[in-house]
Amino acid sequence: MQVLNPNDVKIYNLTHGKSIPDWLSDRKKRLLLKSDVGLQKRIQLMQEFEMPISSQKIAITPDKTHIYVSGVYPPRLRCFDTKQLSMKFERGLDHEVVAFHILSDDWKKIVLLQSDRHIEFQTQDGIYYKTRIPTFGRDLCYYTRAAELFIGATGPQVYRLNLCKGTFMNPIETLSTGVNVTHIHPQHSLLMFGTDSGTVECWDPRSRSRCATLTVPDTKNITCIQSNKTLELGVGTESGQVILYDIRSTKPILSKDHYYEKPINSIHFYNSDSDNYVISACSKSFKVWHKDSGKPFTAIESDEDICDVAWYEGSGMFFFANEGQKMKTYFIPSLGPAPKWCWFLDNLTEELEESTENVVYDDYKFVTKEELESLGLSHLIGTNYLRAYMHGFFVDMKLYREVKQIVNPFAFEEYKKGVVDKKLQSQMKDRVEVKKLPKINKSLAMKDMHKGSKLLEDDRFGLLFSNPDFQVDEESEQFKLINPTVRKHESKSSEFTLYNAPSDAEDSEAEESAAQLKKVKRKRQMKLVSLENESVIYSKKSSVTTSIPLGQRLSENTGAVTSSTQLFGAREMKVEMEPEKTTHKSKRTEEMKQHQTERRQLGRSASGLMRKQRGKFWRGRKVG
Repeated sequence: MQVLNPNDVKIYNLTHGKSIPDWLSDRKKRLLLKSDVGLQKRIQLMQEFEMPISSQKIAITPDKTHIYVSGVYPPRLRCFDTKQLSMKFERGLDHEVVAFHILSDDWKKIVLLQSDRHIEFQTQDGIYYKTRIPTFGRDLCYYTRAAELFIGATGPQVYRLNLCKGTFMNPIETLSTGVNVTHIHPQHSLLMFGTDSGTVECWDPRSRSRCATLTVPDTKNITCIQSNKTLELGVGTESGQVILYDIRSTKPILSKDHYYEKPINSIHFYNSDSDNYVISACSKSFKVWHKDSGKPFTAIESDEDICDVAWYEGSGMFFFANEGQKMKTYFIPSLGPAPKWCWFLDNLTEELEESTENVVYDDYKFVTKEELESLGLSHLIGTNYLRAYMHGFFVDMKLYREVKQIVNPFAFEEYKKGVVDKKLQSQMKDRVEVKKLPKINKSLAMKDMHKGSKLLEDDRFGLLFSNPDFQVDEESEQFKLINPTVRKHESKSSEFTLYNAPSDAEDSEAEESAAQLKKVKRKRQMKLVSLENESVIYSKKSSVTTSIPLGQRLSENTGAVTSSTQLFGAREMKVEMEPEKTTHKSKRTEEMKQHQTERRQLGRSASGLMRKQRGKFWRGRKVG
């Protein structure tokens, strides 16, 4: 199930989900149902509610117990039983159905207008009668009071077939070159014909005379006519507009545009105590809007072209005949509850919400003949590995992936490289792009760009980066006091100070010697460090630089030298060592050793006393 929420109105697509191909055997279908979680979770409101290729017309019987659908290919007619939630019967036809009309209250009598100019009557037993009209038919309607069938066709004539007499009556002559749609008002039986001249002609069936002619502006073809139970009339045009009229006036009440420039193929009026809506559809969209203001209530945009819409009156359920295999079923709770035969939808719609997937079959891949030749699978045409469908074939997804990998073994690497490049580009977009930094307060501008505060773009702070009077002196004592972290960082970096370094090579040697001196200082305390032949001095206790020359400092440092270590090759470092101090811990250890020695000297053995008290025993008895 797919849940749509246009304009905060929930719409449930009950036919959304995976499909099982018809050519699979029953065993494979059962295996798929057991293994595929998506197939198990789908809602199948009506079993086999689909056509091999597409559906064209759909209608609900007056007693609301059956649904008729016509489709292709080959042309066929299917009847579905709402009580059994399954297909009642299917009948093959010789030609496609242009339009059909249910003659009885139930499913037993129906008339079909076919594309080969034939009118076919069917009953519960099958074909009852078949006749032909002079020109190609476009639409038909049934006048119950006189038992007459009106057929609109190419040409100015509307043919009349009397079902009581079984003969054609004199046709109705219109002022146009063709009649696209026919309609009879349910209250006063006024005949309405939508023509390809952009007019609606109204006729009285009793006198067979023209009552009025309504000219619809800015249109050439009338594609749909639907009347309300009152005096309102809805007219659909070829350009995608729905125009509401009062039959007593030629001035339109309201005009609604679908903005797709596709012919309107269905109009319904929804009347309730609180709201009145108009439900209209073209091949691309299905819209529900307020009848009085034209304000949109909700809408559905279909992936497949919509051919016809049937509304189950008294509920919020709609059936779509479209160019896809499945007949779409939509449920809008805001327009009414679920029908009695599917009452369980009221409990399921709020619980089962699944993601959308625009695929036909997940386990099969559709390929064209050119793709088969590129993959080297053209020799499989006619075998069970390929299933012909329209202008291509269905192939098993596993086989397709294996062959694709063999033909192009570097496809995955190319895909992986593309994904990595795409991710790198997205990361580069998030970085700060340094276009041009100002000369004044350059470091402050860099910090601002990283923080994202956009001081450079603010005109109020323009002088801060353009006027030299606002230059921040980072070497001043005031700046270091305000920014202690910078001062702390500088103090850490100046722990070992270098004086009079003659070259970069000697700088690197000095850094290595500093690391070695750190290890030595962990064991011994350094008092004085002096270097001969070079001017490099390291000091731990003082990190403040001095300007006293090296020779003067060497002459002042006199004293005994106890050891020397050569660390710098030709350089010699002399270190004066202090004797190790006895700590409190070592004194305590010596006292404990002395105490244990005294205890051992004063201790006496008790082994002799234990022997005297024990006595002598023989065979478990004391004898002495």
